[in-house]
Amino acid sequence: MSVHFLRFLPTCALLGGAALALTPPAGWVSAGSGLWRDEGGACLMREQSFDQTFPAMPSQQDALRIGNKLQAALAKQGMSDINLQPISQAADWSVLLAYTYPKNGVNYQVVQLYLSQNNQLRTVTGSSAQDATSLCVGVMRDFLKGR
Repeated sequence: MSVHFLRFLPTCALLGGAALALTPPAGWVSAGSGLWRDEGGACLMREQSFDQTFPAMPSQQDALRIGNKLQAALAKQGMSDINLQPISQAADWSVLLAYTYPKNGVNYQVVQLYLSQNNQLRTVTGSSAQDATSLCVGVMRDFLKGR
């Protein structure tokens, strides 16, 4: 099942940003500017940069504080099963949120990494249908966690 719904994700779509050049995992192919999919089409990733101010997160506590706000916003937008994980980057922290996104009777699993780049919001979002059993799901999640 194709997961092209990603371009309509509520959190990203409301912000309206330009895509960056993502270097995807081996075997993934371009599906447009800043958009990548695995060869089988079961998983999709998108990288975006926004003009929206997004503060740097120098500590795990900062990432948790910002992550809790993002988690609440996603819940208000109808997302469910929201899980928050602060991720340590080279000199600061980022926020990884995993959640279920319902669209047209299908549930999608979304993993979204929120980063501060020069105090601007940058996201990398991965998605697959909830029932997808492709190996790309694990590869995508590990990629977004920085493994």
